[in-house]
Order: sequence, then structure tokens, then C-alpha cells
Amino acid sequence: MIRAFPLLLFSLPALANPGAGVNPPSLTSWLLSSLMVIGLILVLGFLLKKSKIATVMGGGQMRVIASLPVGYKEKLLVVKVGEQQLLIGVTPQQVNFLYRLEAPLDESQPQAFSQQLGKLMGKHEKN
Repeated sequence: MIRAFPLLLFSLPALANPGAGVNPPSLTSWLLSSLMVIGLILVLGFLLKKSKIATVMGGGQMRVIASLPVGYKEKLLVVKVGEQQLLIGVTPQQVNFLYRLEAPLDESQPQAFSQQLGKLMGKHEKN
């Protein structure tokens, strides 16, 4: 049976001579097809990043509540782990634990992070 398979392929005229009757795709057609595939990959990646599917698939035990850039590649993050909120510093080389927040930040307003952080740090210095 296995020995007969190549004979079967060569007996079909379209498969025996692939150049006969089939026009090869032009360079323009190939380029447009490639650009469409690359564009589709980029659009799907953007949609995946904007959707909450990645966080749902991660189990939801840890998530970033707020972020504040403090330099070119440095930032402060408030991360929720279970029921606790932690302030961490992130650089390209390391991640440092800075502070455990006693009063959790309001998760519905992440844009006010710098103001909330200033209030918390101010309260912390007064004690």
C-alpha cells in the first residue's frame, strides 16, 4: 500500500507536473497576502492586550492596580495580591518591595494614583 502511494501521485497529471496549468502567484499578490497576515497578527495582538482575557486566564490572584512612571524605564506599581495591596518599584534590572498599604487604593480610579500615593506617603510620614 505504501509503495503504491507515489505511483498514485504520479498518475494524476496535475500533481505530476506542478507547473502545468497552474500560474504561480505574482510578487504583488504574495506581498499583499503577507501584509494582510502580518496586519491580522498585529490587530489580534492589540485586541488581546486590550481585553481582559489575559488577566482572567492568569487566575486573577495578582493584578496591577496602578502604575506611576518615575523615570525612563522605572516605575512604581501598586499590585493587589489576594486582599493586600503592595507598592513595588520596578526597574529593568530588579523589582523591589517598598511598602504594604494599610488603606487600599480605590481600584475604580487608577488615574488618580499619584494623588493617592502622595496622600498615603504623607500620612505615613506624620505617624
